[in-house]
Amino acid sequence: MVGVTIGVGEYYSRLARHAAQAVEEKTGIKVVILTDEHFASSGLPAPHHLKLRMFDFVNHESVLYFDADMVCLSPWSPERLARMDALVAVAESARPLHVRTAQDWEIPPGEYFNAGLLLLNRRCHQDWLRETEHFVLTDKKFAEYDPYDQAALNITRHRLGLKLELLDRRYNWIGFGGSRLSYEVPVYMAHGLHPENKFANIDFFEGRYKPPFNWQIEINEEEMDGLKNRALCMSAGDKETSIRFNSDGTIGPPRFTDAGQYWFVHNRAGSPTLAICSEAQVLQEFKKASDGSWRSIQRLEPALSEVSFDTHA
Repeated sequence: MVGVTIGVGEYYSRLARHAAQAVEEKTGIKVVILTDEHFASSGLPAPHHLKLRMFDFVNHESVLYFDADMVCLSPWSPERLARMDALVAVAESARPLHVRTAQDWEIPPGEYFNAGLLLLNRRCHQDWLRETEHFVLTDKKFAEYDPYDQAALNITRHRLGLKLELLDRRYNWIGFGGSRLSYEVPVYMAHGLHPENKFANIDFFEGRYKPPFNWQIEINEEEMDGLKNRALCMSAGDKETSIRFNSDGTIGPPRFTDAGQYWFVHNRAGSPTLAICSEAQVLQEFKKASDGSWRSIQRLEPALSEVSFDTHA
């Protein structure tokens, strides 16, 4: 496997060099940076389109692609997560632009991925990338949408029926630095370090900025594996609500009350604790009881008088 990122222009060239070094150090894979020379020889209309030709520039069968504005913060193994029969990525945040695009092109909302981090292979995905390039350059309807590659990659993947495997957002935390929660969960790949500071990544790599990391949340992987792809029933008096916990750490559809989009299990005071989160904060937590149900120990929104979780197969 080889890593690939794009560094065209003075700013992105500098950013890509730092990002590539961090990925090499924490994953052990070599990274190829697509530069101004690659762009000039490609004849493509914009540098981001180089992503669609990445297999033309590398000799490897498997690729970890990552945007230059991503920062590898913790060691991880891309080879362990790669799939020979599927594209591996992270779900996009459920913001209006992405929701509308998915609806307009009839893409299931849970399958709309962020294109900033991709694990892919030549056999399954080279033709898809070529088809996406053709689609971007020729489809008249698509001209109304974002000029980058993400929407196009989602549209063509869905049309071609390519299999998609989604990781949880620790592998591509969109909007990192916009909330305290992002600093408390151990993150592998942050998509930018500060939403309002374009230069935060470079300042971090060059020692001028130190994010307030406080990795106090200890993820319980074993308990998470037991809840993935399961429906749980939240009961409050006579009212019951079914909630689906997807394998990639997202919820639903539908989402949890009060915009809960994400979930994880962590250890608190020696006990497994299920956290329901928005993009920015924990909304509610449930402690695992001796009977296997999950009971509320904290609620940041107005609390119900009696809340418990009972699992259903």
